[in-house]
Amino acid sequence: MTEVNQNKPGSLQDLVRLGVGILVFGSVWGSLEATLGGFLHMIIFPNKGAIMSGIGVAIMASALAVYRKPVMLPGIGIVAASFKLLDVWLFSLPVASIHIVNPAMAIVFESLAFGLVAVFIMNRIAKNAFIGIGAGALVGIISAVAWVYFAIYVMNAPAYARVVFTAGGFITNQGVLQAAFSAIFLPLGYLAGEWLSVKTSPVLARRPVYYAVSASTVLACWGISALALVAGL
Repeated sequence: MTEVNQNKPGSLQDLVRLGVGILVFGSVWGSLEATLGGFLHMIIFPNKGAIMSGIGVAIMASALAVYRKPVMLPGIGIVAASFKLLDVWLFSLPVASIHIVNPAMAIVFESLAFGLVAVFIMNRIAKNAFIGIGAGALVGIISAVAWVYFAIYVMNAPAYARVVFTAGGFITNQGVLQAAFSAIFLPLGYLAGEWLSVKTSPVLARRPVYYAVSASTVLACWGISALALVAGL
């Protein structure tokens, strides 16, 4: 009984730390979608979706390197997708709008795909760069396939698009590009996460500093994203 009671605080602390990590990495991803993604969309940059997908994979890979918990990746995706609700709040768009649901689900599908892949090969990613490249490509293509079928058969996206698209056409074009960008960004993100873990561990081991830095990061991400949307991104 004593041993069980002694383990409880540590387990609770680990859960809190994991939850904070989900909020921080998810907020960074969501903020980049709102700012960089919005800017690329505004200037009609080619392959914006594939690029932002790769960046999302890199952020999740960094979190995986720091925390070593694949189960947190869908949570990161849900937090990032929730930034789409800023459009609901700022511009009174309906929550069920295709312009909210489709990009949010693209993020969620990507995080689910990465979480599934990471369960099986997480330990190999750190040891072999080619495994990381393959994992990234797999995440990219799985999430692209899941999203396009959701967009077409659940949200009827072609009815709203400027150019009607098919599942096969999307997969062979944007799906392949998304897989390529994810393959490039996943190993880079994992390396960044390993560097971040080594450099920040001594400082962030102090819980007050860890919580203060995390809260500041989350608030800054939401604030910057709101300002960017109001500015027209």
